[in-house]
Amino acid sequence: MQYFLFCIYLLFCIYLITKLDFLKKSNLTNWELIVLFCIKVIAGFFYAYYFSNPIRIATADTWVYFNESIIETEKLLNQPKLFFSDIFYNHYKNVDGLFTGTNSFWNDLKTTVFVKLLAVLNVFTLKNYYTLILFFNLFFLFGGIAFYKLIKEHFIINKWLLIVAIFLIPGFLFWGSGVHKDGLIFSCIILSIYYFSNIINGKLKSKQFVYLLISLSTIFLLRNYILLALIPMFFCWFLISKTKIESPVIVFAAATIFCLMLFFFSSYSNKTTGISNSIVQKHNEFKALNGNSKFSTPLLSNAPASLIKFFPYAIQYSFLKPFPSDIKTTTEFFSLIENYFFIFLGLFALFKLKKDSLNSTIILTCLSIAFLILTIIGYTVCFYGALVRYRSIIYPLISVPILLIIFAQPLIKSKAN
Repeated sequence: MQYFLFCIYLLFCIYLITKLDFLKKSNLTNWELIVLFCIKVIAGFFYAYYFSNPIRIATADTWVYFNESIIETEKLLNQPKLFFSDIFYNHYKNVDGLFTGTNSFWNDLKTTVFVKLLAVLNVFTLKNYYTLILFFNLFFLFGGIAFYKLIKEHFIINKWLLIVAIFLIPGFLFWGSGVHKDGLIFSCIILSIYYFSNIINGKLKSKQFVYLLISLSTIFLLRNYILLALIPMFFCWFLISKTKIESPVIVFAAATIFCLMLFFFSSYSNKTTGISNSIVQKHNEFKALNGNSKFSTPLLSNAPASLIKFFPYAIQYSFLKPFPSDIKTTTEFFSLIENYFFIFLGLFALFKLKKDSLNSTIILTCLSIAFLILTIIGYTVCFYGALVRYRSIIYPLISVPILLIIFAQPLIKSKAN
């Protein structure tokens, strides 16, 4: 029965792909869209197979969340009022800071919301994990296509280069195709950028604001610190589009430095201390764990001097790790090859850098968001496995701007480009 249902849903997803206007207006053919969808579904199966290994399955988030969702599905069917009300139930005495990492309603919310989502989908999939892969990757396709449409609206670039940069980076394809939060977060980041771009460019339809709000709200629920990277860069984009600023790169650089300074010195104010506290706390939680891929890091505290001193290490970890001397497994070896390929491509892009690239708000927005998110990752993670996973969903935000710098020509001469 479940195999039959999987086939029915697969055909249904393919039918939707050929009929939905958002996808059809990408100027990709139906077959190209279907192939991209099927590639991601196959990658999702590899993801499930990899984490179904007896060594990994007990602690693999994707299976842990799924097993918890089955219990929640029963609650939805038999106690629907309790199912929805306990989303907002605080299990702790106080509502801690928004960015608090442990014993916090806000920290637990990301898992609660994700498990509830799986529970609702279980009703339609008859609690079949592999059918969930179809639903997730159908939504993930929207994020990738939104990125493709955004770039093609503003730049002239070979479509196959763009498709590879958005969809087919190996690490991103693997981590961004499984039943987990990563693909959802990436898609919501891109949809936020896409709909904000539409608003900036005068497409002031109410649905644009609604979709933008939904995307940002989902990011807030699943990984709220990413908003710390998105909101300042959106403000820069808006400011540049409404003024006569001739050097957008200076505005984005200033905003990035401001965000770093706010982080470094956030402990000086009760209103912002939660920002640095949460990252230090998350860093210490990782350091307390054991695992084969763990690497040593310097001590980190909430003091500004400690945060500033750690900054070069954070950049080293997020941008350069693992080093060749760190390699112990095949997975880490392929991660090294992939990461160093991006480093080489980025260095090559520096030689091809043109004034148009420095004036492109799309390129600057993507790179600035990627830099801030990677910096946060560098401060928190001390395991190669986690580092590779968290970093993977940022790869398209780096690879696409790099390809635009090297190969593309601006299609629209505007500050919103």
